[in-house]
Amino acid sequence: SLGNRARATWENRSHPASVAPARAWGPNQQEPRILLRTLYQDVRRAAAPVLARVRDRALPQSCLLCGDTGPQAICKPCALSLPRVGADACPRCQLASVHGQVCGRCLKRPPQWQHLLAPWSYAFPFDAALLAAKYGHAFAVYRWAAENALSGHAWPFARGATMLPVPLAPERLQARGYNQALLIAREFARHFADADLRVDNDAAVRIRETDVQQRLNWIERRRNVRGAFAATRSLAGESVLLVDDVLTTGATLNELARVALAAGAAQVDALVLARVQPLRRREKTVKFNRAVT
Repeated sequence: SLGNRARATWENRSHPASVAPARAWGPNQQEPRILLRTLYQDVRRAAAPVLARVRDRALPQSCLLCGDTGPQAICKPCALSLPRVGADACPRCQLASVHGQVCGRCLKRPPQWQHLLAPWSYAFPFDAALLAAKYGHAFAVYRWAAENALSGHAWPFARGATMLPVPLAPERLQARGYNQALLIAREFARHFADADLRVDNDAAVRIRETDVQQRLNWIERRRNVRGAFAATRSLAGESVLLVDDVLTTGATLNELARVALAAGAAQVDALVLARVQPLRRREKTVKFNRAVT
């Protein structure tokens, strides 16, 4: 019939003889591009140690702390001397606790985040390394920290988490040229690629400039950052991991965690490279002219 001839003519035009029809892949078969991507990842993973040895021999670097030549930003002897946070620290604030239980401070005034990881204490000589990275562009410290933070242990946070670096104000970001929290988040996401982490630098913004926190006591720090952040999108159902370089009182991270929870985050955790140990009462009096708890 005329209809059948028209249909046949259309099928011939749509599928000319010179073009082979697309192969129908079964439910248990992978397309070639998926197989090639898997093969590429396997080859890259197998070649990474060899390429790293070639890089280290061809481009040796000096230890940031002692100056000795070696393959990493911080040599092994210096790394062993860095002050680490004890395994029995409180899981929510990383300060001294009993048998790794939640401490009395966090029970009385719990932070907005659930778990905090701070591998090192902010003390000599690691504080010098972080200052060199933050103000002296020694960014290799961040890669070294990501590779050595967990000492070979598995990723402790949720897989597929959204990494949220603490945002800087536009003026401070323009003056510095980079956000150190973003650099740290990228290094951890790269090193722990199997955890499928996603860095979202635009999910939150700092909506007003704040005073430098170093000059303020604990109460003033809370007031200083109150209302300083805002979420730019919904975080509904997401596991959010806040990232920063140093935690002193936790006021900044606490405010950002509050914003993330208000945006719908299912859980908020925090990751910093170093934890400042609290001052004793006499040291507080000397620093702030009065004892501040």
